Amino acid sequence: MISIIFPGQGAHYAGMGAALSQTSPAARSIYQAASDCLGLDLLDLTAEQLSQTRFAQPAIVTCSLACLAALREQAGRLPDDTSLAGFSLGEYTALGAAGILDLPDLLHLVQARADFMQQAARQNPGAMAAVIGLDDEAIAAVLTEPAWSDRVFAVNFNAPGQVVLSGEQNVMDDCLAACRAAGARKTVPLDVSGAFHTPLMQPAADQLAAYARKRNFKPTASRLYSNLSGTRSPDIIDWPDYLARHLCGPVLWTAEIRQMADDGTTCFLEPGPGKVLCGLVRRILPGAVTQPLDVPDGLEQAVRLLTAG
Repeated sequence: MISIIFPGQGAHYAGMGAALSQTSPAARSIYQAASDCLGLDLLDLTAEQLSQTRFAQPAIVTCSLACLAALREQAGRLPDDTSLAGFSLGEYTALGAAGILDLPDLLHLVQARADFMQQAARQNPGAMAAVIGLDDEAIAAVLTEPAWSDRVFAVNFNAPGQVVLSGEQNVMDDCLAACRAAGARKTVPLDVSGAFHTPLMQPAADQLAAYARKRNFKPTASRLYSNLSGTRSPDIIDWPDYLARHLCGPVLWTAEIRQMADDGTTCFLEPGPGKVLCGLVRRILPGAVTQPLDVPDGLEQAVRLLTAG
C-alpha cells in the first residue's frame, strides 16, 4: 500500500517547484491557478518573502499539490487504497489532495491561518526548539517542573529521540537547559515567530474556526490520517472544529507513521519541497521504502514505485 505524506512549514526554499512547472503541464496548471487565486506569482517568491508565514504556507501547499499533480500525470490515477497524511501544515495539503477543499478555498484558508497565527504570536510571544537524544518519557518528566509545567509543551513528536517543545519565550531557555541536564544530546531553537501547536494559539484557533465555517468542505472516500490522534481520521468529521484543535494540539507524527504501517503501508512518497519527512519515516521505521519527489529523478522513481505496486 502507498501513502502520500505532505511536508509542513520549514521545507520551503526560493525557486521550489520552478523546474517541475517547466516540464509538467499538470504542475504548471496548479501553479497558475494558485497564483491567480492569491494574486501573486508563487514561482517568483523571494527568500525574504518566504520568511513570512503568509507567503510560505500557501507556497508550500501549492508546491506539494503541483508535485502530486505531476505524479498523477505520469502514473495515472493513484491506487484506491492510497493513504494521505501531512505534517502540521501538510494536513491542509492532504485536504486538497483528497478533494475535501477545492484549491481557492484551501489557499484562502491557509493564508488566513497564517495571518491568524502571526497575530496570536504577537499577542502571546513564544518560542519553539527541538530536543535531540531524549526519549518521550524523560521529556515528560522535565515538563512537570512547576516553573514551566503549564507554559511549555511537547508538540511535535517527529521521530524517536526527536521532539519539539513549544511555549512561552521567557521560560524556554531554562526548560531547554533542564532537558540537556536530563541527558539531551542537544537542543536546537527553531526560527519561528510563535508557540505553535500550544494553547497560546487559542486566539488564532477561534478565528480559524469561524473562518473555516465559511469554506465548503466536501466528503471524501480517501484515507486520511490525523496528527492529533496519530490514527486514521473518521469518515465524518467537523473540519472547522478539528482544524482549530489542530492549531493548539500536538503533531503525533511517530504514532501516525507507525499506525499507517500497521494498516498496511509499505511505501511512503513525499511530494513537495525537501525530503525531511522521508528521513523521519526511516528513523521511525528503519528499512521503510521512501521516495521524496524533490530530488533528481525523484518523480521518475515515484512513478516506478506506483506502477510496480
